[in-house]
Amino acid sequence: MDDLGTTLRRIRTEAGRSLAEAAELAEVTKGYLSKVEQGKAVPSIAIIQRLAAGYGVRPGDIFNEAGDNAHFSLVRANDRRAINRDGSELGYVFESVGYRLPDRLAEVFVLTLPPVDDRPKQFYRHKGQEIFFMLEGFCRFFYGGAEHVIGPGDCVYFDAAIDHRGEAAGEEPAKALVVILPQPQPQPPPAG
Repeated sequence: MDDLGTTLRRIRTEAGRSLAEAAELAEVTKGYLSKVEQGKAVPSIAIIQRLAAGYGVRPGDIFNEAGDNAHFSLVRANDRRAINRDGSELGYVFESVGYRLPDRLAEVFVLTLPPVDDRPKQFYRHKGQEIFFMLEGFCRFFYGGAEHVIGPGDCVYFDAAIDHRGEAAGEEPAKALVVILPQPQPQPPPAG
C-alpha cells in the first residue's frame, strides 16, 4: 500500500532515523524496510508497532485519518481502511475499523486469516496486550508454544510480548476482530 509506505518514510524522516536504524528497531532488514517504504511490501502490525515505538509515535499515528468528531468514530463496513489491501506476504488482510478517532488508546482491526498453505509460518511479538475475538470460521491460535483451536464467539486476551500467531483451521478463510492495546509510554515526573 503506497500510502502506508509514504507515511512510514515521512515519520521516519521526522524522527531523524536512518533507514538502517529504523530497520534495526523493527527487527527487519534494511532492504525489506526499503521495500515497505516504496509500497512494494506490506509490514505486519507487529513491525508497525515496533517502528512507531522507535519513532516516538503511537501506532495509530501511522494509520490516522481523523474524523469530524474527536470523541466518536463510526466506520461503516464499506469504509474499513485496508492496511494491506492485497494481503501481506503471509496472506493476512488487516482492515482498520477505528481509525477515525484521533486519540484512540487501542488499534482495532478485522483480520482475515487465509487458509493454511505453504507460506512461511511466522510468529509475532510486540509490547502491550491483544484481544483476538473470532467472528467467522475456525482458527488455530499458537501462543507461547501451545496450540488452541478457537471458533466463532471465542476470545483470547493475552500479553503480546510472547510469540503468537493465528491461522485458519481448514480450507476456508477465518475472520477475527483484533484489538491491540499498546503498552503505555512512561510519563516523565512532574516538574518542580
